[in-house]
Amino acid sequence: MKKLNYDKERVMEASDLRKRWYKGEKLDRVPFSYTVMPEKTKGMVAPGNPYTFREICTDSLKAVEGVIASFQYQFDTFPDCDYLPVMNPSYLGQGILAAMYGSGQMLDDNYPPFTDRRLFATIYEAADISNDFDLENTEWGQILKEHVVRFIDATDGQIPVGVADYQSPYGTATKLMPNEDLMIAMYEEPELVHSFLSGVTDGIIKLVEVMERWIGAEHLAHNVMNPIPGECGLIMWDDYISVINPDLHKEFCQPCNRKLYDRFGYGHLHTCGPYFPTYIDACIACSPRSMDTGIMRGMGKTRDDMLEFLKITGENDIILFGSLATNDVHIGNDSWKQPDISLMETFVRGGYMPSGSGTYEEGLAFRDMVDTVNSIIY
Repeated sequence: MKKLNYDKERVMEASDLRKRWYKGEKLDRVPFSYTVMPEKTKGMVAPGNPYTFREICTDSLKAVEGVIASFQYQFDTFPDCDYLPVMNPSYLGQGILAAMYGSGQMLDDNYPPFTDRRLFATIYEAADISNDFDLENTEWGQILKEHVVRFIDATDGQIPVGVADYQSPYGTATKLMPNEDLMIAMYEEPELVHSFLSGVTDGIIKLVEVMERWIGAEHLAHNVMNPIPGECGLIMWDDYISVINPDLHKEFCQPCNRKLYDRFGYGHLHTCGPYFPTYIDACIACSPRSMDTGIMRGMGKTRDDMLEFLKITGENDIILFGSLATNDVHIGNDSWKQPDISLMETFVRGGYMPSGSGTYEEGLAFRDMVDTVNSIIY
């Protein structure tokens, strides 16, 4: 296996800067990250990774080789940014914890595994979910352990591992029973839903804790968006915030999300679903430290939306990470525009960390914009 060749001092500098940014400490410049994207991305696990999803899910050696190859690609194509390498086991699928309970995982060449069989048919079965079993004795627990232990050995513990993609308690719950039935149960059997989601929450805690035992807590990054072990809290992938009424989310999901944050530290909230400003109250109620700008998706992501989002999150002491590309004319992806210096400056002053991807030439322009904003602010 090839050894990773990179500037360790530069990564240490980036880690220190991003840690101080996350804590809201005084900076001399804002950190930023940028990834050069190849022309062909369909089926790609990550830029630079030569293997398919099926190959890396079934072969831990290829999985580790592929992850390291993606790191090398980043360091070779765009080293002059504050990128932090982390082994992100999300390629094992969003249903990995559900699979440990007993749901089915189906492999695919072009996508992470997806759930093809729910363990429970009704809330009456799901409410009695048990965590009285050893995760590592399950098929997918063994796979996850083999992958992360091999990675730590291959990198001499120099690069952290991220937590497995447990989504959120509600997200994992939908991999264990049909989502429509779960939503109906919120009205008809609320106490059983609370019991079910509480059990899943305890399962997520158990999963994170067992990963700490496998590789050592000092090697596990609880927040893959800012992967610094022991810092920056826990990440939550709550893609279902926009699926249910915000009041239902506050009643059933918020207590579970906050229990996880209480246990591991208030960290990042990612959600693919909402069209801003709908559902923002449900996001804020979870009290994350950070969110990504991907909360605003599709044709509703205009400059005015971005500024309003910054205002609302800033008022709630939430910092932002991600792309500022906007759609000003509501006619499709061809109209998406990269941010100008004025928008970038406003966001950076509000505690935002710039992130982007595209061609190498676009990356140089992105870096120059960040440098200009830094010269203005700092």
